[in-house]
Parts: sequence; C-alpha cells; structure tokens
Amino acid sequence: MNRWFETQPLRSETMLFVRFFILATWGLLLIWPTRSLAQTVPPDFKVDLVYEVPDIEHPSAVTCDADGNLFVGEDPMDMRGPSTEPIDRIVLIRWDKAGGPPVKTVFCDKLSAVFGMVWFQDALYVMNAPYYTMLKDTDGDGVADVRKRLGDSFGHAPGLFGLNNHVPTGMRLGLDGLIYVALGDKGLPKAVGADGSTITIEGGGVFRMLPDGSELGIVSSGIRNNMDVALDRFDNIFSFDNDDDFGWWTRIIHHVPTGYYGYPYDYRSHRKLYLPPVGEFGSGTACGGACYREAAWPAKYRGSPFFCDWGESKIEYYTLTKKGASFEARVHDFMLGDGSGDFRPIDLCFSPDGKHMYVADWNLAGGGKPNKVGRLFHVTYTGNDVPSEPRRARNADPLDAQIRSLGHPSHHERMRAQLRLAAMGQAAVEPVSRLLDSDAPVLVKVHAIWTQNALMNQLDDYDPAPLWIAALRDPDAEVRGQAVRALGYRRMQAASAALTDALKDPDAAVRMRAAVALGRIGQASSADPLYEALAEQDVLARFTMIQAIRATGNWKPALSHLRTADQKTRTAILQALDGVYDAEAVDVLNQWFREADEPAERVAALKALARVHRKATPYTGGWWGGKAAGGKPARPQEHPWQATGTVLKTLAAGLRQSLPQVRIAAVEALREVPAPDALPQMRRMVDDDPDQQVRREAIKVLTDLKDTKVVASLVRIATDNKTGDPLRQQAIRSIVAIDAEPYGKQLAEVALAEDSSIALVSVALDALVTLRTREAKQAIERRLDDPRPKLRAKAVETYAQVSGDDVAPRILQKLKDSDKSVQRATLSALSVVVAAADSKTRFQTLKALAAEPDRRALPMYLDGLLDKNKDIYAACLSALLALGDSIDKDLRLLHDRNELADSVRRELSKVFPETSKQFAFLHEQAPAKLDPSAYARFATDQQGNPSKGQQLFADPKGIGCVKCHAVGGVGAKNIGPDLLGVGAKYPRRELIRSVLEPSNRILIDFEMSVVVTTRGKIYQGMVTSQTPGRIDLITPEAEVIQLSAEEIEVKKTSNISPMPNGLANGMTLQNFADIIAYLESLKQPFPSREK
Repeated sequence: MNRWFETQPLRSETMLFVRFFILATWGLLLIWPTRSLAQTVPPDFKVDLVYEVPDIEHPSAVTCDADGNLFVGEDPMDMRGPSTEPIDRIVLIRWDKAGGPPVKTVFCDKLSAVFGMVWFQDALYVMNAPYYTMLKDTDGDGVADVRKRLGDSFGHAPGLFGLNNHVPTGMRLGLDGLIYVALGDKGLPKAVGADGSTITIEGGGVFRMLPDGSELGIVSSGIRNNMDVALDRFDNIFSFDNDDDFGWWTRIIHHVPTGYYGYPYDYRSHRKLYLPPVGEFGSGTACGGACYREAAWPAKYRGSPFFCDWGESKIEYYTLTKKGASFEARVHDFMLGDGSGDFRPIDLCFSPDGKHMYVADWNLAGGGKPNKVGRLFHVTYTGNDVPSEPRRARNADPLDAQIRSLGHPSHHERMRAQLRLAAMGQAAVEPVSRLLDSDAPVLVKVHAIWTQNALMNQLDDYDPAPLWIAALRDPDAEVRGQAVRALGYRRMQAASAALTDALKDPDAAVRMRAAVALGRIGQASSADPLYEALAEQDVLARFTMIQAIRATGNWKPALSHLRTADQKTRTAILQALDGVYDAEAVDVLNQWFREADEPAERVAALKALARVHRKATPYTGGWWGGKAAGGKPARPQEHPWQATGTVLKTLAAGLRQSLPQVRIAAVEALREVPAPDALPQMRRMVDDDPDQQVRREAIKVLTDLKDTKVVASLVRIATDNKTGDPLRQQAIRSIVAIDAEPYGKQLAEVALAEDSSIALVSVALDALVTLRTREAKQAIERRLDDPRPKLRAKAVETYAQVSGDDVAPRILQKLKDSDKSVQRATLSALSVVVAAADSKTRFQTLKALAAEPDRRALPMYLDGLLDKNKDIYAACLSALLALGDSIDKDLRLLHDRNELADSVRRELSKVFPETSKQFAFLHEQAPAKLDPSAYARFATDQQGNPSKGQQLFADPKGIGCVKCHAVGGVGAKNIGPDLLGVGAKYPRRELIRSVLEPSNRILIDFEMSVVVTTRGKIYQGMVTSQTPGRIDLITPEAEVIQLSAEEIEVKKTSNISPMPNGLANGMTLQNFADIIAYLESLKQPFPSREK
C-alpha cells in the first residue's frame, strides 16, 4: 500500500531526514507508479491506487472543491453497521501543489449515510439522507468548523428498511444554480425545504432545490434506483438506472422535467403513459456517475456520461447522439477490474482541471457485512494529443476576463465565471446582455442567459425577459432552448405568447422545453395551443405537452378538440385525460365514450375512466420492497370521489355496447373496479353474448371475483357439446376455481363423452382430480384404456393422484404400454406415489413393482432398501436380485457420481457379493465427499451442457432452483431474483461463487431479515413491503407473513442468504457444471418493450 498518503506527527530530530526521504521517494513515485489494482483502462490512461483499507473504508461518494482537493464519503453504516446510527464521515484529501504527499483529514464525522456531495461557493453540501447538511472549513485546517442542517426530511429514518440504499444520493449543480438530486425508489414521503416548500414522491426520480435547501421541485419520477445525476454542458440530465425485472436490466434515462418513466407498475403493464429510456444495456447494478465536461481528455470523451456498474465490476461511458428531443446512446467499457481484488465501483468524479477521474471502489459484492474494505483510485490521461486549454481567469480578474471565460472549453471555468459575473451585479448587466445580441459562440450565450438569471437575485427590478424572448429567435436551438427554460423557471407570464409560438419551433427539444415552461407558468389560456400541438411527432415533446395540459387544469376545450382533431391528436388528448381526478375531465371522457366513431377510442375512453374509479390513500411513507416491478400498486383505490358514480355507470353501459371490443374492455375493467351492480349483466353475457371471446373474458373475470352465482351457467356451457371447445375448457377451469364439488357427475360426463376432444377430456380429468370422489376415480379409470395414447398418459397421471392403495396394480401394466409416453407417465406416477403416499399405499405400490422387476424402477427399489417395513425391504431386495447383471452399469454410474448413500451401499453389498466382479465396486471405500473447491475447479475447466442444466434447474424434486427462481417470468419469482440475463451480468467465476457461497454473494435487495415478535416468535425471510404500521415478510418456503408494528420487538438484517448453502452437495461434478452452463447461457436479449 502507498503509505505516503498517511500523515503522522514526527519528532523534530528526525524531521530533516524524513523530509529528504519523502522528497526522494516522491521523485521515484513520479517515475514508478504506485501499486495499481483494477488497472484495465484504455491506452494512454493510467490508474493508480491512492488509498485502501485501513486508510479508506467503504468509500461511497467523491467530489472535488474548486482547487481540485478531493472529498471522499465513507459509509460504514451500510457495511459493518449499524445502519441506524450516524457513523459515516467525510475525508478531505488535499493535494500538495509542489508534488509532495497529500494531506488527509477527517473533514466531518457522525453523519448519516453519505452518498451525495456538491461543492458550491466555499462550502460542501452533503446529502446524508434523510438529512441535507452544509459544511464549511473557515480556518483552513481541513476540518469543517461550520455544520448547518438545511433539511431533515429527505426520506425515511436511517435504516428503516435495512440498508440505506434507494434513497436520495448523488447531486450536481446546474447552470440555473439549482442542485439536482438523484432519488431512489424509497421515495420522499414529504420533504420540507428551508423556505417551507414541500414535495412528495412515491418511488424514484430526480428532484431539485437551491443550495440552501429552498425551492424544492420535482423533475421526474418512475425510476427505481438511479444513484447519481450526470448533467451535460446544457444541463441535460442523465442517470443510470436498473429494474428488478428479468435480472436487473440497466437503462440510461434522459430526465426531462415532468417526465415519468414507468417504474414499477406501468413500464410492463402499460397502465399509464410513460417515457422510454435512451436505451437498455444488459444486466448490471447502477451506481454513481458524471458527464465529462472538461477539455483535458480526448474529444471523444467530452459530453459523455460515465457510470459505475457495481454488478459488472466496471466503469462505462456512453456516446450520445441527438435524436429529436432526446438522444441515442452507445456504450463503451472504460475501466475494468483486472481480477486482483473485488472491483466494485460505486461513485466517480472529475477534477476541476479535467485531468483526473477519481473512483470510489466499494471493493465487495454486498452490503451489511462486517468486512472493512474499500479503495480509492486515480485515473489520468497520459497522452499528448490534446491541445493545451486557454488560460483560466481568476475571481480577482476584471470583468472582461470573466466575459472571455464564458467561452472557455472547461465547464468548471465557465461556471466559475458565470458565478463571478453574477456577483459583480449592475456592472455586469450591459456586457452580459450584449452577448445575446452578438455572434458569440453558443456556450457563451447559454451562460449569459443563466448569468442574467442569477443577476435577478442580486438586483431589484432587473428583468431580462425581453432579452430572453428575443433569444427565442436565435439561429441556434440550444440558445433558444435555454431561453425558453429560463422563462419557464421564472414563470414569466408575459412570455406566454412567445412560448406558445415556440411549440412550433423546428427543433423538438425547444418544443419540449416550451411545453414544460407553459405548464410551469400554468395559465389556463395556454391549454388551447397545447391541445393543438398534440399532433407532435416527437415522443418526449408530446409527453411534456400532455403534462403541461394537466398542469393548466383546463379541460373545457378538450371535447371540442376531440371533435375536430385528427386521429393522432385525439389519441394524445385521451392520454392527457387518462388518470386525471377532475370532474370536468371525467365528463369529457364520458361524452367521448358515447360519441366516438373509432372503437379503439371508445375503449381508450373507457379504460381512462376505469383508472379513476376511486382514489387511493395519499402516499405518506413506506416502500414497496426490492421487487415491485409489474405488480399491483401498494395503495389500492378504495375511496369514492365526486365522479365515482359517473365512472361506474359508464362501465356498466360499456357491457351493453354493440361493439365486442368495447364490451371486452368493460369486462376487463371490472376485474379491478368493484362494481356489484354490473355483475348481473356480466352473468347474462356469459350465457348469451353473441361473441365467444366476450363470453370467455366474462367467465375469467367472474371467476377471479369468485362469483358463485355464475356456476350454473358454467355447468351448462361445460356440458353443451354444441359450444366451442375453448369456451367449454374455460368453463370447466372456472367451475374448479369457484366450487366444483357439487358438479362431479357433470364433469365426469364430459370426461367420458366419446365426442369430447383430447384437450377437453384432459381439462375435465384435471378437474376430477380436485374432487377425489369415487365417481371421479371411476371416470378417470375408464380412460386408462383409451385408444389415444395422450389420453392414456393423462389418465395414468390423474389416476395416481386420486387412487389409494390399489393404484399400483391398476397402472403397473401401463409400463408395458406400446406407447413410450404412456410408459414414462406411468413411471413418473409410480415414483410420486412411492415418495408421497401413505405407508399402506407405498407398500402396495412397491410390492407390485417388485412382483414384476423392471430396471426403470431401480431408484424406487433402492429407496425401498431403507424402508423400516420389512416386507417392503424384502420385496425390493428380491427385485434387485432378479434384475442382477442388468443393473450393474446403473449402479456403477451412481457409484462414480458419488450418488450412492452409504446406507444404500451397505445394503447392496449384502445383496451382491464381493466375489461378483461387476459389483466389486460396492465393497470399495466410498468416494470422498467433494469439497466446494472441487466443484469450482471442474465447472471452471469443463464446459457443461446447458440443456441438461435447464432440466436440473427446473426439476422441483431435484436441486429445485425453480422453486425460488424464475427465468423470464416463468417460475416462483416471489422468493429469489429472476435470472433472465444473469449470464450477461456475471462471468462464470461469479456464477460459480454465487451457487457455492450464496451468503457471501447476497444481493442487497434479497437480504434476509430476522423478526422477533412481542410474543417471542421468530420469523426469517425477505421484506417485500414495509410501512410505518406494517411489515410483509416472505419466508424461504414462500409463506407470506404480515406483522403489525406493534407486534415487532426486534428486526435485524441477516447475512445469511435465503438461498441455502451446500446446494452442490447433492450434485455430481457434471451436474454442477451443467447448472453453471445453463446460468451462463441466460444471455438472451431482454424481451422487447413497447415504446
């Protein structure tokens, strides 16, 4: 480790020698780099290790002051813990300008979770959620002597939901003087600003405020866990997010004001309109980042967002290309771990001179561990192909030098000059104003606009609005866009007409900003031009126009525009009305439902009405957990409001519409909307609707509602051979789901009818299994001899589920069936009976199997050797003796795989003597039990079979991965993460370690919690939902436990994974390699999402 970064007190008599030694050694360090880990970077870059444990611990955030000195946040709260105690701190590293070693001091300690920092005007602003703090060092000793809490409501209490993740984190200062803050999906129940302003955000997004904590405002929402905001030179906001759906698929988000990005409930179900990401880029774990806005690195990096991918152990950068109001992106690797140490980058920043990137490395795959880890890296460009930048001005320089610096290639220098000009007050007004009416470069004009904005805070009666309105005619779209943005920020009503004209600007980004500005100003008169503009082709611009209409709250013109607009505009107007709790908006939708010519528009109006049938309880806190994607909203709509009656009447009217697609939409809506008065009409539709699809949907919805009054109709449909098969099958399934017990006779008739199709009989047989009556058993038994193999196999499967101790004699003969599928079904059925039946049935089954020895039944005979029932033991022993040499290879294979239990081996050695050569291996010492390293070596060196691995994965009676994990939504995904894309996210070595050492590789969102109740009961599982009043816990057995806050005595996070240790113990080496190969194969592209 590089010890020169540690400062120690030195005795005076040794000072001379030490000074000489430091200077000499530092000179060598300039030639020989310090020990460097995770050093895979592009050519002409070098990476050096600055600090590691014990000199740095769990670095969580990095930022620089104006001189390039580095602040490093440390977060032991979320490692060794406890996560509820303020034990975080900020370290300041001051670089020696003469080339000597840096000086490291503890700038501030006793902080809550430090994940965001911004340097502004000689002070450090810290997001240590739920607190927002200003720190200042007034005496230059590297320690903050001023500490001011500016806010205490930026999220929930520390550690309330375990680790302090998914909270407010990274921050950046914008051109407009506002601080933009990344927010994870634990949300803001009610954040209160220094000026009393408040915001509430359920879920993640971006919010903003002035540095002093005033003027709180929401920028965007619908995000899971972006940990940082990367602002480009024009304040376009980018974040790196991931979801919890299909393996943490990462996405780059371009945050536009009023933007909504769909997480967690809408971006899969498309319940509501949302904005698409810039792009999706495979699995990963999104962490901190920043845009490179300086001039010391090659041009290809300038303007690119760089983001840490903690899960992929790398830093990436994205090349952005303008596309309408947004961007397209291409991803490139920048910094990769080289295998020496666990490289887990969590945050990065750039030095003000643009020469260096600093990287905070968490250095461990997980949180909440006792380990002390962490590293700090320093990345520098060493090439010589970048021209030297112009001289930077100083704050003491005259006004004209500051004006020149507005065009400097360095963003940091431009911002310094902008702030300095604003501080000059009246003297800067005219020189800055002249810049907008000149041929100055684009960036000069942009910074001039925001200098004028800052001057408004310094000067009474200063109004740059006329200049900004004039700038709407500038030939450059970026200048026009920033002028629009400034007018909107200042809510300048006098600019409304000019902003309305800007809705027709040739540039989509300007049109988007104009819509945002009009919405922020909020004049009702702006609604008409916004409705007219909804033919907009650009997705982002159109979305912000919809949001602006909602902000005006003016719905009176909507119906007239629906009557006169083209189809695309009508669709957008209906989207604007969707989900709006306003009686006028409901009236418009209600009227358009009745008069629209297009069926699709009637359906859209009906669905939009259904979404406002009742109101949900307002969000006041809580979190939906780490796996909310695609689920139902945590706050159900239960409270009637002014328009509830209108909505319910319109939905009922939809059931009587002449168009089948409208009737289907009404039926589907009533699955979610409680409407008892509509149920009689839905039951009539089941009987007599002319459209088969409408009848099926009505059956499905009434089944979901457990409507017992429809069962008589379902029985009539199920037994009517004139009705189509799909409807009859649905009717049978629904009878079973509601109450099949009284209708066994009718179901048996369907199962035995000669004219019933194979599919219909199969559904009927499954239904009879649920009854388990004598009549059901007899009906199933009659199909055992059906001439059609598929039905014989189905009958075997179902007969084994309803029969008692006579099952074996009846189906054993099917092992000799002419069709292989029937034979396989028989073996499968018999194995289930042997494993699960009562002792009497088990005895009869094994006895019958032993009476006619069959090699395919070997596993059951071996199982019988361990049975305590002497008759079963004798029967299985007899069968094995009869099979003799025919099973020697099978037993040898089990021996070689180490799959013969010692107890079975002992019994077999009694059956087959040592003198028998082919069975001599049974008398050898059993192979040694393999340790995890043997599995790891084998799976690393050998290529497994993914197909076999998939079979092992999916077998619930074997390794049983599928019992906890889903792949692409298929499986029990309530317990473990969905593994689609896991092969793209992790290399083979990480997959191996995750299976062998699950508790050492635990994902933060799948931590186990241990809860002790006031009655002394202990529950262990994952927290899926938590509010101040209740906690929902799902156990490894998939049982959901709901506990009120009053019942909970203690709640702690466990370091034990819900995935059990020792999974490999029951596998052969090849089995294990096959499982790993299957996991590695899960790299297929993410299912496409509609945009």
